[in-house]
Amino acid sequence: MDVSPRPFLGDIADRIAVLLPGTWTAQVEIYSHPVWQGDLLPWLWDRGEFVRAVENQRVPYAAKLTSDMGVELLLAECGSDPQLGYLVGALSSHQEFDNSYNNPYAPSSIVLPPRPDPAAKAITDTFLPSYHRALHARRLGAVVSALDQLRDEYDAVTAIWESGRSSDGTSLTGHDMVEVNRTFAEYAWRIFRAVLTHAPGLLQQCGAAVADRSADADTVAQLSEALASSQAALNAWRRSQNPAAAQPSARLLPPVEVRTRLGLEAVPAIETWLAARDAFVRIAHSAVPASPAQPAIGETTSAGKPGPPAHSHRPSPRR
Repeated sequence: MDVSPRPFLGDIADRIAVLLPGTWTAQVEIYSHPVWQGDLLPWLWDRGEFVRAVENQRVPYAAKLTSDMGVELLLAECGSDPQLGYLVGALSSHQEFDNSYNNPYAPSSIVLPPRPDPAAKAITDTFLPSYHRALHARRLGAVVSALDQLRDEYDAVTAIWESGRSSDGTSLTGHDMVEVNRTFAEYAWRIFRAVLTHAPGLLQQCGAAVADRSADADTVAQLSEALASSQAALNAWRRSQNPAAAQPSARLLPPVEVRTRLGLEAVPAIETWLAARDAFVRIAHSAVPASPAQPAIGETTSAGKPGPPAHSHRPSPRR
């Protein structure tokens, strides 16, 4: 029987968790079969050495580090030599993102030293700041993309409302206009869900950044109120996607009807967000989380080891 010269990964993860800022827990996950290891790929939010290891090597186990703020990291041994240390990478939030494989915003995993204290310091000083900046950029990209799609459709529908004619010049009846509204609402709900999902974290970051700028603070407050006004609609949508939790009447409605009804409820919030789009983007860019501390001359990016080159509901692989 071979005995590993490394300490038990769960013990190392527990010691690192205690040293990280905030409250963290550690849990070892076993990937006894390569297929179970492959289940990690959609949720491993990485563009560095960690994702390449999962793609090309056996990673039979890892430790998940979870913070009370919802951040999830994955810790694994870096090769068989204990002196090579550990790899740490990010897991995507299952509450926000469905698939993070090859995501362009992903942070790069880093190599950690083998001892818990410097490993925790590397995570705190280098990896977590990079993670938060990447998450901010990913959220902002999703929200801006959604708003721009909504703007195009909203302007087209507004032209129809004002002219009473379709895009080809055909005069529309009252019934036709109702159908135009319903079609827009159904489309708008599908797109606006990205704003409802990703904007809260951005607004929290923005609120701290504009505390001393009253006009911008008013904009953030207005957008936050618009989100709050649509929270009930978002909750209703989530319940409709879970038949066991949905009200009996909701189970009878076709999905397109549910989306249309919720979209009509969300139109005022959509209009608020479209009107403040440019101001929001400017504020969000000013609220980017701080960069990782630059290493002193002679230090490396992995706290003592050369760093790697820069590059729905999660199905559980836990067996």
